[in-house]
This record gives sequence, structure tokens and C-alpha cells, in this order.
Amino acid sequence: SQSFVHAPITLLPAILPKKAFKQATDIASVFSSLIDKIARHPSYLEDVLVDVSKNDNYTKGLLQILGEVRKQGDRKQNITLGLFRSDYMLQKSLGPDSKFPTPRFLQVENNTIAASFGGLSSRVALLHAHILQRFHKDVQQSFGDVFLPKNPAIDNLAEAMSKAVEAYAKAEGVDVKKHDLAVMMVVQPGESNAADQRLLEYTLMANHNIRMIRATFNEVSKAYEGVSSDGKKLFFHGFHIALVYFRAGYTPKDLPSPVEWEAYRSIELSRAIKCPCIAYHLAGTKKIQQKLSEAKELEKFLDAADADMVRLFFADQFSLSEPLEASSEKAVKDAIHHTERYVLKPQREGGGNNLWLNEMKEALELKTMTKQERTAYILMSCIEQEPFTAALLRNGQVIVGECLKEVGIYASFLGGTDDESEPYQKTVGHLMRTKLVGTNEGGVASGYAVIDSPALV
Repeated sequence: SQSFVHAPITLLPAILPKKAFKQATDIASVFSSLIDKIARHPSYLEDVLVDVSKNDNYTKGLLQILGEVRKQGDRKQNITLGLFRSDYMLQKSLGPDSKFPTPRFLQVENNTIAASFGGLSSRVALLHAHILQRFHKDVQQSFGDVFLPKNPAIDNLAEAMSKAVEAYAKAEGVDVKKHDLAVMMVVQPGESNAADQRLLEYTLMANHNIRMIRATFNEVSKAYEGVSSDGKKLFFHGFHIALVYFRAGYTPKDLPSPVEWEAYRSIELSRAIKCPCIAYHLAGTKKIQQKLSEAKELEKFLDAADADMVRLFFADQFSLSEPLEASSEKAVKDAIHHTERYVLKPQREGGGNNLWLNEMKEALELKTMTKQERTAYILMSCIEQEPFTAALLRNGQVIVGECLKEVGIYASFLGGTDDESEPYQKTVGHLMRTKLVGTNEGGVASGYAVIDSPALV
């Protein structure tokens, strides 16, 4: 049997500076273009991730698939769809003479695979708009005049998928009217976040008359057992798959055996458009994020003006590849003595993977891992936030406490089409998550945070 609970939410939206929110939305298109440009240079991905892959079988497996895709030549599907979400925390002001004289967003990570909650965040925004309207006088007395931005994330995500299906039909010479083109969503077995995913499925059908079907890696493997997909159109249970949308594959838990890996490989080698393609997936790893924060690295892909703008959103990050550079060695020593200032991040998504405080300290001191194993991580400075009071509703219970917030900006990017001069891209919407002080991770589905909305001032 299957049971459902309401999505964890805040009872009221949280105050956020309008200027910071605008800066994050304005830079979204630059981050999207950056990911696409990195993905078009697979040798860069391989070079940067080589040390990680020696000590992380998951990254090694992804790079092996990338290598096979590179060998396809003309059989390779060049059209790619990115549905990205760049996550930020608001660094508080540390004084007029400090590095942060005023509050500003710093990037936590750039999610290039399975950027979830576009559906539920849109619904929570409507709920909060209703509450502000219904209790306008009480809210104004407590918060003053606030502006709740519209959040059409779910409509825009579905629109981007429809554009990808149209691009596929054009590239493959398929008459959409005569062929029942579909989108396949690859999901985890026993998916707990199905409600958010279903909202996207229903919106895609309602707004664009495109069917979405769900399948696990294991189910895909059974359909393609012994059948080569290399450079061929992808069919699944009679449906012609134009686009594969991954909501699984971002963690080794989704790929526990060669069966699931072979399914992933089959999809990547097919003619279907992937969201994300393997190169987009790898471009969103923590190691790539850290590498881009190094001096002159962004200029390999962006002009000087855009590189300077993007760099403003980077927190301090340090490579742990051996031998350690002087800046990394200094940061490791500082992190061992001041564990509250740093976090140790592996090449993982989905929440619950980072190492904090004493657990991080022991790893850096090589008590719980070797030097070689440590190279699969990056060290990042923590973002210092100003706590605020919020009421959180989870499992029917209200908890009031001091909280921290994280804002994600969704963006879509359709690359590799005939018209590369004007690629389809759009700032899609936003997600805001709030968690109690002392909760290190920020995932909603993983139980650490609740869905919120920004009230701009």
C-alpha cells in the first residue's frame, strides 16, 4: 500500500532582499551557457575529473559513458536539454571593511541533474500568495509591504521539454502528428517524491499534449537486454522516446549493479535527447564547481565581463588533489582547527552526503580516509547567514524556531540545435527552502528542509 503526506512547508514566506534575488535571476542565463560550453569540451571534463575518478567508482563509471558517447561521431545526438537549478545562500554582511560589506548570494551548488520541486514550489508560491491576500492586514503589520514574485516554474519546465521534443522531431525528420512521441522520466524504485514529478507529467500533457511515461533503470534494462541502442532511436513499450528526463542516476544508489549501468549507457548512446546528457551531468559536479573558482578558469569559457559577474557568486573552494597546493594546505589546517567554517563535499547529489564538523576533521586528518580517497572531495568555506524565525509545518506538526534559507533559481537551456546563435533558454522560476539552525543539509525529500517562498523587500 502507498500512503501520502503533505509537502513540508513554511506557514508564511520568508523575507529576502529584492536586489539579491534579482542578481541571482539575472545571472541564471550565464550559468546555463557556462554549463553548455563546458559540456562541449569533454576533454576538459575528463582532465579535471581524472583524480576524482581514481578514487570514486561512480564518477569513473560516468566518465566511461562519456568516453563511449565521444566515440559515436555522427551517430551522437547533439541536441541537449538542461533543466538546471543554481542554489544560493545569503552571505550576511561582515562589516564595511570586510570581504562582504553588504549581504549577497553565494552559490552552494549548480544542479544539472534531477533539479526537483519545480512543481511543489509553484504550488507553495500560490498558497503563500493566498495567505498574504487573506491575512493582508496582519502580514503588513508584521512585515510591512512585501512583494511575492510569481513562480511559473512548472509551466516553464514543461515548455522547455516541449521545445526539446519539437527539436527532436525536426532533427530526426519525424512528423509529430503521425508519431506518438513521448518523454521518458527515469525514476527511482519506490520514488517518495512522486507528487512533484506527477505535476510535471500532468502539465506537459495539459499544456502541450505530450505524454510522459515513467521507468526505472531496471525496467529500461529489461526492454533493451541484448539490443544495441548505439545511434538508434529509442523505443520503450511501443512509445517513440524523444526526450529522456533523468530523476534518477545522480547517486550510486540508483546504479547498484551492471544492469542499471547498462541501462544508463543504452539511453546515452541512443538518439533520444537527454536531460541532462552525460556531459551536462558531469559539468555539475562539485569538482568542476571548485575548478571554475580558480583564477582565470572561467575565462576559458566566458568573456571577461561574464566571468567577473559569475565569480562574485563563488564561495572559497579548495582542491584536495595531491600534492596539495599552498592555499589548499592552509585551508585544510584552518578547517581542522575551525570546523564550523568549512564543509567537505563529495561528488554527490540528493542530500546527506557532505561531511561536517568532527566528521570532516577526522577525514582531513586522514583518520577515516586515505590521501587518495580524500582527492574525491572538495573543501568549501561555509556561507554565514543571518538566522530568522519561521514556523515550519511537517507531518501535521508546527515547529517554530530560528532558521536559515536557501534559494534555487531554475533555468532551461536547449543546446545543439540548428540555430546555435539564439539557443532557447529561459529563467524558469525559483525554489526556496528553509531549515532549522543546526541542520547542515538542505534537501526537502531527504528530510532536512521545508519548501518556502521569498517575500521581497
